[in-house]
This record gives sequence, C-alpha cells and structure tokens, in this order.
Amino acid sequence: MTMRKKANISLFLLALLFVIAAICVYVYPDVWWSRMLLYTAEAGLVGALADLFAVTVLFRHPFGLSWVPHTAIIPRNRDKLVEGVVKMVEEQLLGKGMLKEKLSEVNIVEALIKWFDKLPSESSIGTKGWELLVGLLRNMNIHNVASQLDQHLRTGLKGINLAPYSGKALRWLLRHVNLQKWLGYIVEYASKRASTDETKEAIRALLNKEKNKFVNEGGSISRWFKQKLVDFAESSNAINLDEATETMFRDMQTFLQDLEDPKHELRQLIENKLYELADHLENNENVSIAIEEWKLEMFEQLSLQPSIQALLGTVKEMLVSDGDLKYVVMPDRAVHTEDIKQWIVGLIQSFWESFKSDEGTKNQLEGYLKQFIAEIIEQEHTLIGKIVRKTLDGFTEERLVHFIESKVETDLQRIRLNGAFIGAAVGALLYLFLHGVYAPFLEMF
Repeated sequence: MTMRKKANISLFLLALLFVIAAICVYVYPDVWWSRMLLYTAEAGLVGALADLFAVTVLFRHPFGLSWVPHTAIIPRNRDKLVEGVVKMVEEQLLGKGMLKEKLSEVNIVEALIKWFDKLPSESSIGTKGWELLVGLLRNMNIHNVASQLDQHLRTGLKGINLAPYSGKALRWLLRHVNLQKWLGYIVEYASKRASTDETKEAIRALLNKEKNKFVNEGGSISRWFKQKLVDFAESSNAINLDEATETMFRDMQTFLQDLEDPKHELRQLIENKLYELADHLENNENVSIAIEEWKLEMFEQLSLQPSIQALLGTVKEMLVSDGDLKYVVMPDRAVHTEDIKQWIVGLIQSFWESFKSDEGTKNQLEGYLKQFIAEIIEQEHTLIGKIVRKTLDGFTEERLVHFIESKVETDLQRIRLNGAFIGAAVGALLYLFLHGVYAPFLEMF
C-alpha cells in the first residue's frame, strides 16, 4: 500500500470517527469519554484537512479554484525555482572549487587501469584497440586522410635532415635484420622468374633489337654494308641469335644458382657497401648536403598521396574484408588477417602491461589529464548551468510538478499522516487539560 493511500484512509477514518463521536455526544451528553472522543476526532480531522490543503496548494489549485490566494506555489514560481536550482547546482553542488578539490583527490589513471582490468577477456584493452582500429579504417575517407598525411609528411620531412637518421636506420636494419636471408628470398624469386620461357623470349627480343639497331645506324651506304655483313655472318653461322639466347639464358641460370650461396662475393659486397653507405649517410657532410638538396627537389615535384592512399586502401581492404596480403618475393605465402590481429592485440596488451608498471609515465599522464580537466572546468563551467537551465526549461508546468512531486511524494504523505495523528493527540490532551485540570481548578475558587 502506498503512502498516499494510507494518508487518505487515515482522513476517512477520522471523518468517520468524528461522525460517530458526534452521535455519542448526542446519545450520551453527560459521559466524559464521548466528549473526549469528539475532541480527539475533531482535532485530528482538522489537522489532516489542514495538511492535505497545505500539500495540495504546493503543486496545484485546490478543487481547480484558481482565485484562492497562495495556491499552486511551484507552478507560479517556476522561473524562480529554475533559477534557484541552476545556481544551487552551478555554485554549490558542482562549483568550480568543489570540482577542482574532488579532482585533486582522484587518481584518474589508476581508476582507468582498474576499470580496464575488470573487463572480461573478450573485451580486453588489446581487443578493444583492434576493434577501434578496424572501426576507424571502415569509416575512413582514404582520399582525405591520404591528402592530409601527404601534406603533414612533406612539411615535416622538409625540416628534417634525413641523412643522419637514414644512416642510423640503415645501420640498425643491417644489425637486426638477416640481410642475407632476405637476399636469398630475392635470388629465389629472381631465379624462378628467370627460368621461364618468357624470360628466354625477352632475351632473344633484346638481342634482335640490338642487331636491328646496329644495322639501321649510319648512312645508307653504311646501313647497306652492315646489312650484307650481318647476312653473311648469319649464313655462315657466325651470328646465331638462338644459340646466343640459349647461352645467355644458361649463364643467367648459373649465375643465379651461384648467388644462392650466402658467401657469394657479390652478396658480401652488397652487405659491405650498405655498411659503407650507412657510414657516409651519418658522417659525410657532402653526402648530407646532396641528400638534402635531393629531398627538397623531390618534395617539390613528388606527391606522396597516391602511395599513401594505395597503402591505406590495401590495409583497409585486408583488415576490414578479412583478406590476405601476398608477399612480393614469395607469392605462395600470405599474411592472414587473424595473424595481424593477434600481433596487434598482443602488441597493445604488452604496451599496456609495461605502462602499468611505469610509475613515471603514469604520473606524467596523470598530471596532463588533471591539467586538461582543470582547464575545461575553468573555461566551460558555465555549461553546467546552461545544461540544467535548458533541461528544466524544457519541462512543461505539468511535467515539472509531476517531477518534483514524484521525488517527495512519500514524505508529503507522511506529513498528512503526522497531521492526523498529532492533531488527534493534541485534541485528547486539550480535553484532559480543560476538564481534568483547568475546570477543577476553577471550581476550587
């Protein structure tokens, strides 16, 4: 049973008790308890009715009588009420000082770490990072992003001396990457390509092109003489393009087979020259100047946007559509989306674990976050009042009354119950005082 029903029942019972008490006084006019019952019921009924009226006029006109003064207090003072709530929220409940004080007491980074660590395994930070990456790629406008990246990259790279960095990067790669292994992949790929009939035909076409070029150069007499010379050489088998093609094809195969040996002098020479190039890039001023001039000229004439756009498009297609990425030198191998996902998720998770144990980084991030939030509080604090005011202004009178009344409904109905009980108790005490103390006292005189 709701508190409103209890209050209404108490009012009904007091009204019924008042009628019964009036009848008792009429039937038993000289009996003390009948008069005491009437006093009690009358005072309780007056108290209950008075509190019912008081509770009602807070929100509406009683019985719809708008001419009754001092009624519908909340609707009539709607603007004052809204302004008061706005000031209370903006200046007291969520004042600048209070917000900054609470901000200083909270460790934001630790709270975020605890929140992330409570997530189930399928919603770990690594998985969420992967989902965020895929979502960004799926909704990405590749053309616009590539254009912006091209602009930022060219602006940033123009102001950087690339020679020392490229030298260090090359040296790092040579030390940490198995160069001979990758050269082996390249040689294997080249060997497969060179062993095809298309390669043999390309060699013969090249030789034939060189023969025709030799014959067609010079004046008419010279061309005639060279043509006759070539015809004679071919008729005597001194020049045989088929044999030359076969010889070059076999020599190429032999050379590539020799290159499969990691200790081949050409492969060793390539590695040594790359180390020398890294030294020159790092320490040679002339090389640095030449690379700087070449870089500036290249960025003036060359746009990175098509390459960036193609790269982003490939990555997006592979990650979003669950495709595979083929190796250039190993077409029989591919990078699967699931492999990339596991690698990225593991990378994010590894970074997260490292971050949690790095107190210096956490303290630095904590400082940045608190400074950022403090600046927002300082600059945008009035937004709190605007939000509260806009929300309350959107309430109609009926909705505002219902909103406030619903929040204090129970307490208001308890006031009605208290009025009934206290009124009845006061009526009983008054009767006892008047007829048990005051009247006998007067009779003494």
